[in-house]
Amino acid sequence: MMRKTILEKFGFSVGCSILMGVFCLAAMSESVPPLEEYKDSVKIAAVQMVIEEEFLQEHDSVDALIPYMERAQQDQVDLLVFPEYLLGNFKIPDPLTDKLCAEANKHNLNVIVGGWEYLPGEEFSHPPKEGTFSNTGLVVSREGKIVGKHRKMHPACGAKSPYDWPPEENEVSEILMKLGEEPTVVDLDFGRIGLLTCYDGYFFPTFEIPSLKGAEILVWINGRGGAIEDYIVKTASFMTCTHVVATNQSMGAGTMICAYPANVVENVTKPGEAYISSTLDLQFLRDQRKNNRMFHQRRPNAYKDLVKEWEPWEAYPFIEPFRYPESE
Repeated sequence: MMRKTILEKFGFSVGCSILMGVFCLAAMSESVPPLEEYKDSVKIAAVQMVIEEEFLQEHDSVDALIPYMERAQQDQVDLLVFPEYLLGNFKIPDPLTDKLCAEANKHNLNVIVGGWEYLPGEEFSHPPKEGTFSNTGLVVSREGKIVGKHRKMHPACGAKSPYDWPPEENEVSEILMKLGEEPTVVDLDFGRIGLLTCYDGYFFPTFEIPSLKGAEILVWINGRGGAIEDYIVKTASFMTCTHVVATNQSMGAGTMICAYPANVVENVTKPGEAYISSTLDLQFLRDQRKNNRMFHQRRPNAYKDLVKEWEPWEAYPFIEPFRYPESE
């Protein structure tokens, strides 16, 4: 009798512990809003281009985008993605962003393009004043409305260092801009997308967090020399269970469309202007995301160290850090 009583008590205790654990996990879980609009597939076009200064002396930056909008409309594209920086200086609203919205509506397109957003109450200046601007990617809907924007979260700086770090004293670069505080997720008429900009893509949480919030397509806009790394795009696609679209300016390369899992279906391998498009299967992707084992088996409590401030360079006190030569 004593043995049975102990087992009964033990069983009751274990059962209560399991129930409490399930309750705690449920209490900790975050709600992801269901899609209100969705389609079974989406046709995406990505543009690799740059706008020459001579063109901007007689036109504005939106004029350079219109030929690609016209082509995308003929191709019945749902989402047209341009590179980082391309729009130039703008405010929200101003005549340039109003024109961009009007052209997106005219051509029946969702459009993404990056530029320099000057913050409310701030004036354009060169060099820019610290904290007055952001590197911002705009999301414009078919209805001609700005429905989302992503402010770059990690500044590209220290270009004269072999490590791109640290920034130089008094350096004029993105180190001066107001940074975005979180990855961006936007719902469009075909599904949910996440945005990140150039150097953001070297920090994996900027891919992962939008996916966890329900983004099905990750859009990574760039504006740099060299090529966008296909191994980053493929890894992001597989690890986050998403399709990934990347764009670059035409002094570089690597504009690409990657279908889950890690299947690059279009890739611009050389510098120069280019336009690519592909239809991505969203129904298949949603089946995968509904049942993805990495989603169901995540252990957030085991990853708490990720949000601590670590200084891994302190492991090497015997190595002198890079320093810029003293100016004469």
